[in-house]
Amino acid sequence: MNATIQGRLWSSDPQGWAQTAEGRIRPLYVRVLERLHLRPGTRLLDVGCGSGLFAELAAQRGADVVGLDAAPGLVEYARRRRPAARYVVDDMEHIPFSDSGFDIVTAFNSVLYAADPRHALAEITRVTAPAGCAVVTVGVGPEQAESAALINPLAPHDEVPDRSTLDLADADAARSALLDAGFASVTSTDIAFDIEFNDQNEAIAAQMPAGPVTAAVRHSGRAAVEAALGSFFAPRSRADGTIRLGLVFRCYLAQRAR
Repeated sequence: MNATIQGRLWSSDPQGWAQTAEGRIRPLYVRVLERLHLRPGTRLLDVGCGSGLFAELAAQRGADVVGLDAAPGLVEYARRRRPAARYVVDDMEHIPFSDSGFDIVTAFNSVLYAADPRHALAEITRVTAPAGCAVVTVGVGPEQAESAALINPLAPHDEVPDRSTLDLADADAARSALLDAGFASVTSTDIAFDIEFNDQNEAIAAQMPAGPVTAAVRHSGRAAVEAALGSFFAPRSRADGTIRLGLVFRCYLAQRAR
């Protein structure tokens, strides 16, 4: 798995990702922002910025925000629709900024897509200023894991996250990796919330723009992927057809020494 492959996968439907998927994890962004207490002029880098929702929210709070993503399609969408921040297309394992260039670096559910997650964490550390901090998140909810277990086998193994290199859901392993990368201290907390869909069709459509699902569709066909997602969502459909899904994200706050 590398940035070029991920960039192509996540560029398959930028508008779909922005309009049907990314907004559903807005509660994660809001709760992280509440913890960061941004000040006007805070230099913030969002690594794996997607279609720019978090970057826009942070910029609205006064931060000087740069979003970085390997997906040209997502970056182009962000530039057109969320211009409160600046955006660059590049690889999180080779962040194109100088040492200590940012007060805060965020990486929402992105480091697990790196070919070498530990190297990505080292790069995040490098560009974080002394006394600055980084926020790294990863999905850890049982329903998220069940969905991934159905989709990932339908995709080429090198196009979906490989947790054998570093399982960020393992709090001890992630903490050790962040300390090894150069952070002085690491704390973690879980952020949980529910998302809802009007029906099964909407639930399936919201998954389709994600990189792993795109990889699965290209490898195994849309019908097989929709069948797998249908088997996941069908038991969760309520009497009125709506679906509620519980999400849990593990959030690591890593602090650099002064």
